Amino acid sequence: MTKVMTIFRAILCVSLITVISSCKKDSPESPEQIIEIALDAFVSELISNPPDSAGLSNRIKDYLLSNSISFFGATVTLLDSNNKATYSPYWYRLNDSLDFKNLADTAYHINDQFWLRQVVDGGIAIWTDDYFDAGGGEIWMKTRSVPVYINGKIVAVATTDLSLK
Repeated sequence: MTKVMTIFRAILCVSLITVISSCKKDSPESPEQIIEIALDAFVSELISNPPDSAGLSNRIKDYLLSNSISFFGATVTLLDSNNKATYSPYWYRLNDSLDFKNLADTAYHINDQFWLRQVVDGGIAIWTDDYFDAGGGEIWMKTRSVPVYINGKIVAVATTDLSLK
């Protein structure tokens, strides 16, 4: 009986090691992959519960808090019928806390920002090249931007920033 148990334990250990190894291979390895997975899930949640200006800021803050510290900042930019930004609550990490800006303020020129324009004009998710976000996060970053479609129309663009420190 002891010999059978030893063999069973050995088989179980080998099986467990195989499962753990395959999980590690399938798990995201880069911060970009982790952001893509989290942001796609957030966008799915936004589609099933469409964003409006009332609770949007808290949803973004919760999204940022529930993810890795490598997620520097996030926003969801609401668009009007002409695909222009109407509201863009931006939460980002500043020292050991979160800070807030509304990127739709005129000083930021949000409708000219390439992280927004490329997605609205092209209709697909993108990663930006590295850039310094003057007026926003005030750091070197790259941004993942994803359109939020409802009834076949882009109503918002959701983003997550990766700090390049």
